[in-house]
Amino acid sequence: MASPRFTAVLFLATALAAAAQSDRGDLRVLLVGQALVKKDLRPVVPESVAQAKTYLAGADVVFTNLETAIAPVGFAGKPRSETAVYGSPDVLDCLKAMGFNLLSLANNHAFDLLESGLLATRSEVARVGFAHAGTGANADQAAGAALLDTRGGKVALVAMASGGAQLTPETRAGPGKAGVNFLEVKPDGSLNPEHRELILHAVREAAAKARTVIVYQHNHYWGDPRGVDGPPGRERRIDRFDTPAWMEKWARQLVDAGATLFVAHGNPALHGIEIYRGRPILYGLGNYIFQSAGSLDRYGPLTWQSALVDVTFADGRLSGVRIKPLVLAMEGEARGAPFLAQGGEAAAILGRLADLSRRYGTELRIAEDSAEVVLQ
Repeated sequence: MASPRFTAVLFLATALAAAAQSDRGDLRVLLVGQALVKKDLRPVVPESVAQAKTYLAGADVVFTNLETAIAPVGFAGKPRSETAVYGSPDVLDCLKAMGFNLLSLANNHAFDLLESGLLATRSEVARVGFAHAGTGANADQAAGAALLDTRGGKVALVAMASGGAQLTPETRAGPGKAGVNFLEVKPDGSLNPEHRELILHAVREAAAKARTVIVYQHNHYWGDPRGVDGPPGRERRIDRFDTPAWMEKWARQLVDAGATLFVAHGNPALHGIEIYRGRPILYGLGNYIFQSAGSLDRYGPLTWQSALVDVTFADGRLSGVRIKPLVLAMEGEARGAPFLAQGGEAAAILGRLADLSRRYGTELRIAEDSAEVVLQ
């Protein structure tokens, strides 16, 4: 057994090392695709959860978008429609057990249990211990940043949603009105100036409070249906695979305003990676958990391919961006659960991501079943 003096010295050394790391601004952030999760994965796909506990371990921040309303035990509210997406609180326990600690709530399903459900979701997420942003009792709260204390200093999250048939005006937060932090994009690609300024103000405020600011966008402005006839039932808004110019401009404006990292979801497919002013911009990470009741083929095969992005900062500066490819199960009760990709599947995912990122001058170095961004 160690002596009390040795134990005290060890504790002091550990504390000093942690303090030094915090002073330097060392930080590790893990980001995955969106989590449309309605049922607890643990009793159904325990092997998926076991994998996640391994590859999500050891980070200061583990982030996803909760694309599900939460109905607490005894919740008396009604679903918004027959296609409403919601789950019980045990899905939050599952995400917590997997390793997540930071959630965006801004998306097109946030209002699926109406206003009472949106507020109940916020309460449940807070009860389980997640830092969260993107919805609120009013516009200021919905746009405001969540703050998470880490060994590398405070981390802030500002989250927004844009587009989507479900994000009607009634779903959007306003003065004295609960809802989602919404960003309207006009047909000419310009942003609603009121929404834009509210979000930029939130980012600047967050940058004054936190060393690291993550900005999240859930985008459903996918363009109009077009193209030749494809597989029956396949989504015909094929422009959703191309990151829109307005989003590229907007992401860079957010970095200019103080964002350390930008990440987006919405279209269930991977988009490219840009390094702008030494800050990572992740234009789309697709799905992480996708328990959708729709057709397997609605969004095509890219729906079931995803990636984990591991971002590190040393002394407050970007020091690494590493990628592990993921695939989602497509059969039975396991449908939509994530697994590490291997072999040819991993190569296909990483090769496509490398091609998408190259347009931004970003080079990916691929080695076996992983990749890393070559930092200049």
